[in-house]
Amino acid sequence: MFNRFYLSVVKRACPWAMAFFVFFSAFEAQALTVDFTLDDILTSTRSGNPITGTFTWTYDEGTFEDGDGVFTELSIPGTSRSIDEFQISFDVKKNIEISLLANLSNVDIEIVIAFFGPLSLTQPVLVDVDNSSFLVFDNGRTGGLISGGSISPVLSVSAVPVPAALPLFGTGLAVMGFIGWRRKRRAEIFHLGHSK
Repeated sequence: MFNRFYLSVVKRACPWAMAFFVFFSAFEAQALTVDFTLDDILTSTRSGNPITGTFTWTYDEGTFEDGDGVFTELSIPGTSRSIDEFQISFDVKKNIEISLLANLSNVDIEIVIAFFGPLSLTQPVLVDVDNSSFLVFDNGRTGGLISGGSISPVLSVSAVPVPAALPLFGTGLAVMGFIGWRRKRRAEIFHLGHSK
């Protein structure tokens, strides 16, 4: 008696539990990204070349400040080192700090790009020249001040991706429909068998 009752409860609850899981997994939070460009971060060096680059900021909706940044391009006057050789820290409210990962003799790179106000998803932010600094000692000394520039979001229109769980949601609905159809069919067969 108890086993039949338990089996009945499991048969009824299982499809609903599966539907609940599939439905809510389709709406889990998606990470958002925005690209930013360093627009002619001017340095007071002999070459006059600016610091340029692009970085991607990845964050969860509602937590922009807690995101994570990764440079995809970075050009620093006075050095030809690759992005992989730098330690880069982001504080979207205050600054970007760039230094070498390794402690090498005769090489030093210390750059602080401070900005007025936090980075914005919609507007460029000007570089705070009073709190920014630039020092590159790599095959000769290049140093000085950062004398201007801005950091701008790259406004782009992109297709909204279909959540990966959406096909799973559709499969769950199809399975629930099949289970309902099977139950209805069994009930019809059961009633036909008992009506004789």
